[in-house]
Amino acid sequence: MHAIIIGTGKVGFSIAQMLSLEGHEVTVIEKDEERRRIVQESLDVQTLLGSGASPVVLEEAGVTSTDLVVAVTEMDELNIVSCMIAKQYGVAKTVARVRNPEYVETTHKSSQFSLGVDVIINPERVTANEIVKLMEVPEALKVEYYADGQVQLLELRLTPASPVIGTKLKDLGLSHHALIVAIQRQGSMIIPRGDDVLETNDVVFVVARTDEMIKVEKLLGQKRVSIQKVTILGGGRIGYYLARLLEEKRLQVKIIEKDKQKCKLISDRLYNSLVINGDGTDIELLKEEGTGEADLFVAATGDDKLNLLVSLLSKHLGVKNTTTVIRRSEYISLVEQVGIDVVVSPRILTASTILKLILPQEVVSVSFLGGANAETMEIIVPEKCKANYKKLKDIRFPRGAIIGSIMRGDSVIVPTGEDQILPLDRVMIFALPDAVTRVNNFFEVGRRGI
Repeated sequence: MHAIIIGTGKVGFSIAQMLSLEGHEVTVIEKDEERRRIVQESLDVQTLLGSGASPVVLEEAGVTSTDLVVAVTEMDELNIVSCMIAKQYGVAKTVARVRNPEYVETTHKSSQFSLGVDVIINPERVTANEIVKLMEVPEALKVEYYADGQVQLLELRLTPASPVIGTKLKDLGLSHHALIVAIQRQGSMIIPRGDDVLETNDVVFVVARTDEMIKVEKLLGQKRVSIQKVTILGGGRIGYYLARLLEEKRLQVKIIEKDKQKCKLISDRLYNSLVINGDGTDIELLKEEGTGEADLFVAATGDDKLNLLVSLLSKHLGVKNTTTVIRRSEYISLVEQVGIDVVVSPRILTASTILKLILPQEVVSVSFLGGANAETMEIIVPEKCKANYKKLKDIRFPRGAIIGSIMRGDSVIVPTGEDQILPLDRVMIFALPDAVTRVNNFFEVGRRGI
């Protein structure tokens, strides 16, 4: 597949990197010479200096033989126009990143859609949706569902109080409906074996039947809580979208926003949320507004450092759970080390959402975990797969990957070595980045395509 990526910010860079690693032909268009040079030196892609809205530049990039155009510059209008022009050249699929709610919330099919934007991605809305999903299991760092919701994967951090610290995996006593597929320890991701011992601050990736997960969490020393009161720092787009979603769930919502104009704007558009004009770094304000009594504090401003600081202040005041929006990937590991409960990256979420749009036919879904240090995929097993009818213990499965669940008809199996793979099974695989291509080859799955 040939793809053109317009814009090489963090999202554009991530998409180009992932597609390039999978062996696709990628051309990047960037109007800033310094950014273009960084991409040229860092990735195995072709780069062009110029505007993605220029027919001349698009033709030079090979638009007439391109399968996919992804426009992710900082300008909504440029992204829309680039996709519209690309569509006129016959590109099969066009994707535009668009932030302005006036474009995203249109209730009718406007001209930009009919002229060539197949999919509009709004990073702030995607981020708000992810935060709401995480709220269902607030003790988890990440939540994913598979097998039509019958299987759940949680990313959980083990505290010093966890009763399983120092225990070998084979001695945990997990039911046959649960499996630890990976452990993230001191920045490294490992696919564990039975003799591996759990340590304090390990982040474990647990797969279980959804109806069994609460029991598994209890075994690991985790307790599920209910979210009723939410305080949001930041009345920007993420804060606004999140508040709207929480209002639909009839939760108590407070928004703290320093900019008076933003306060007025969002208070006019929200129904039941309390909007407070004030400085989130003012600890007296946080105390007065009962921030420490909230079930969840979400720091969602556009300033990573501010989000980190006020999240720590809210933890000091007694907030049960914190979710911090971080845009710079180099901050993510730091934030997790200082006691913030959950980190959400709009960049990773947006890249993941776009890549899901171009999955091969056999791949049902793809998710990125551990700060994009691992990937899960659901694959429909082809009828001619070489692993069919063999026990898992007898299969030479790709190193760096593990099968987490098997859906067969309406039944779900969290497998052991004695289970088999059958044609048309829907399997969920947890894989490290360098194992993804080997997994695709193992199941004879085609690369991403339109």
